[in-house]
Amino acid sequence: MIKKNKVAVIGAGQVGATTAFTLAVKGLVSELVIIDINRDKAEGEALDINHGMPFMKPAKIYAGTYEDTKDAEVVLITAGLPRKPGQSRRDLIHTNSRIIKDIVTHLNKYAEDPVIVVATNPVDLMALTAQKVSKQPKSKVFGSGTLLDTARFKYALAQNCNIEARSISAEIIGEHGEGEIPVWSLANVVGVPLAIYCSVCDGICEEEKRVELFERVRDSGMEVIKKKGATYYAIALTLARITEAILGDENSVLTVSTYVDGYLGVTDVSMGLPAVVGAGGIQRLIDLPLSLEEQKSFIETANVLKDLAKDIEEFKPH
Repeated sequence: MIKKNKVAVIGAGQVGATTAFTLAVKGLVSELVIIDINRDKAEGEALDINHGMPFMKPAKIYAGTYEDTKDAEVVLITAGLPRKPGQSRRDLIHTNSRIIKDIVTHLNKYAEDPVIVVATNPVDLMALTAQKVSKQPKSKVFGSGTLLDTARFKYALAQNCNIEARSISAEIIGEHGEGEIPVWSLANVVGVPLAIYCSVCDGICEEEKRVELFERVRDSGMEVIKKKGATYYAIALTLARITEAILGDENSVLTVSTYVDGYLGVTDVSMGLPAVVGAGGIQRLIDLPLSLEEQKSFIETANVLKDLAKDIEEFKPH
């Protein structure tokens, strides 16, 4: 019997549509439902993908409603508003948190037992919002976290060291955004620490060069937005990778935004950390032996996110 892999993508904007296309092209799903407040947009995206079906693995792809999430194994939430010129980060957080609450409330009503993955920004705060509203255990609700940042970090190191990115093990943890933290202390090339690999790595271990490389990684998303208006290819691949790990029960280690309850004394916050991801979501966290400086940065970022999360809880719309 062929295993049924059903995924729902909520939000048919650039990220959602590209994610749906990526899932179809990779042949990861047997059934894919696209849900959007603009039904015509969802139908158009589904139809466009279906027109390429002769070149892909067969799948049922259609626009639907929340009722169609009933038997979905994975729900990917990409819906939300981008930050507008002049809009404060606080206003964006409040706007998108209301959207996430509404979506998860609908999922509570219709979806039976899905793994919920949030990609809406600011993703760590939106993941925490979803975790608090969802009827699912927190291990089944998480965000894309710093997995995309980690991919960007590996790409930058690969370019600098003139090797391919899959040979590099390096993580970005913490917040997807201003509070992301490069774990330099554990970065390596096929097991060789960067401090040793530096002899053929064009001086990457020099502090000034490390700072420059990390800042380029941290700001790379904004660079794409300035040049083309939005980022969607890489995040779509990120969400497809997470989906693949869940549907295939891979127990893959991915740096996703997971609920933190005790790591380095941090509690009640969602942040990017390496986690074992398989069927049913997050199986366990990986306890990284961070340097003292990295530990300090992680705690500082956690405190910033906790303050913002508190602001969400206390906010009363006019």
